[in-house]
Amino acid sequence: MEVSRAGLIIRRILAYLADSMLILLLWFVLCRLAEKLQYPELMLFSSWSLLVTWCLYFPLGEYLLRGYTVGKALCGLQVINGIGQPPSLLQVLIRSATRPFEAAISPVTLLICCESSRGQRIGDRLARTYVIPHKDLARLRGLMAAQPDLP
Repeated sequence: MEVSRAGLIIRRILAYLADSMLILLLWFVLCRLAEKLQYPELMLFSSWSLLVTWCLYFPLGEYLLRGYTVGKALCGLQVINGIGQPPSLLQVLIRSATRPFEAAISPVTLLICCESSRGQRIGDRLARTYVIPHKDLARLRGLMAAQPDLP
């Protein structure tokens, strides 16, 4: 099962952009709702609410949706751990904790992903997770099941 790194990285970028657009849409709806409910003091914190929405979206999505966000699902990608299962809560939190820093240095993050043989960013490496095409997951699980357990 050979996955093109360039194809995987492009799909990851598209998934991230789709998720970012959804976050902006969600933030916009929340701001309009605060305005309609006549809570102008909430509008003072709109920048903070965008940051909070962005920081909560990814861990909640990846944990509750078992390795997916909306963007990943649209691009046919899923986050898995080293044994081909959805990531644990700790793994999701590690991935999410590094995301703001990696977004701030996005060209460096892109270079790190390109350098990695599995297209992993720093958060993936620290959490020991992988983002793979969903269609390859069944094949991966079959290969892992066929391998005998080591003593």
